[in-house]
Amino acid sequence: MSEISGTTRIFPVIGWPVEQVKAPTLFNAFFARHDIDARVIPLKVPPEHYTAAVRMLMAMENVGGIFVSIPHKPMSVTAVDEASPRALLAGACNAIYKGKDGRIMGDLIDGEGFIRAFDRTCGDTPFPWRDAGALVVGSGGVGCAVAEALATRGIARLAVCDTRAEQADALRERLQRAFPAVEVSVGTPHAAGHDVVVNCTPLGMHADDPLPVDLTGIAPSAIVADCGMKIEMTRLLRTAQELGCRIQKGKEMMIEQSPLYLELFGWHGISADEFRALGAL
Repeated sequence: MSEISGTTRIFPVIGWPVEQVKAPTLFNAFFARHDIDARVIPLKVPPEHYTAAVRMLMAMENVGGIFVSIPHKPMSVTAVDEASPRALLAGACNAIYKGKDGRIMGDLIDGEGFIRAFDRTCGDTPFPWRDAGALVVGSGGVGCAVAEALATRGIARLAVCDTRAEQADALRERLQRAFPAVEVSVGTPHAAGHDVVVNCTPLGMHADDPLPVDLTGIAPSAIVADCGMKIEMTRLLRTAQELGCRIQKGKEMMIEQSPLYLELFGWHGISADEFRALGAL
């Protein structure tokens, strides 16, 4: 990879904290392999300065786009000039890029990345979407994205759960209006009775974190996913695996959405397999 210079395209990943992000490792490895003059750089920005940072960074000619990390995804909807329909529905953006007219655009691709990873997890076994129920724990940016994606795919029952009850109920209302055929409810952090359980909270970033959801009574046929990236095999995933459940690691969602980021940033026709082959996470 060439040295950073005045021609290098910069892609910040902004979070608070930012120590857990994996985008710099993954994308910089991709840029190096393909000799692309670009870098992903982590920036630790507190919430009170986030919108100003987005506007300043996107005004710079050599900034090609922004990866958005916790807790800034919901705030990104109003930080941009125009958010995509799915971002507006979920109430969050995780990718910010420049439109053809120079406007600052926002999109939410966490959900599509999750579903692509989920399809890979299911393999050749068709998932019974029209008869299945899912529990999404956490209604922040990732939780909104995953819940919206599951509803879009046609899950029969969808429960969202968060310690912030008003936020969870607001997401429930938006989803129920948009997907009247899906039974959307505010649930509790108990996995029993659900076919899919997804952790979208920060719990799991540290080895001694408590479980974000009680797995007592979960069926061995259930699929348990953790969207966290800092620890590959979280306590939740280890426990679910011990109970006989199939699991989905957070890095799989990141790998599957990587080509989606690059498409928004101007590169097309790239397969997720290219990122999987890097082994950078």
